[in-house]
Amino acid sequence: MSRLITGVPFLNSLLIVWILFLALIMTGCSTSLAMHSDFVVPDDSLRLAQVMEIEKRAVVVQSKKVYEAIIASGVGDSNITDGSIVVARIYCCGGSAEKANAIILYVPNGINVALGDIVEVRVGHPPEKGDVGSLNTITRVVQKNGDDGGNCWWDPKDNRLWLRVLYCDWMAKEGWIKQGGISPAWYRPSNAILPDK
Repeated sequence: MSRLITGVPFLNSLLIVWILFLALIMTGCSTSLAMHSDFVVPDDSLRLAQVMEIEKRAVVVQSKKVYEAIIASGVGDSNITDGSIVVARIYCCGGSAEKANAIILYVPNGINVALGDIVEVRVGHPPEKGDVGSLNTITRVVQKNGDDGGNCWWDPKDNRLWLRVLYCDWMAKEGWIKQGGISPAWYRPSNAILPDK
């Protein structure tokens, strides 16, 4: 399943507009927490997400407050291109948590993502006290869509469950931590000590 709403492109576009709208009204200002945080793991940590929507430049520019927040975070206008902003899910598969917790990600030049790819994300932080904040930013693609032999999956491996999180078999060895509770996640804190290679 590489789309939020399988086979219904119009509803997918409507969903991204709704996510952007919700992100803006939740903050009441010119920035969006969905772009600067993911509500689940600490700022500046690494986490995984699955790309579900790839945005055109025109959509981003037309969303004035979103565009302004991106520019304020230090991204130049020339770097806002088709595909430089994506929406990703952190939970699978179904239920309200999947859509309500979707996050907006910046894709730096040189990183090529496609629908359904699993990506590593550096979690941003919202602007405060003169700091412009930082965007949720993709650092790398860890598994391409359709790579059935890959080492990442939605955990637990039970298709009947909704609140599943991404897991890769290398995470525990590389300092990633499992967070339980009502906001489950695997993440690597920014101060994690990496194992010797």
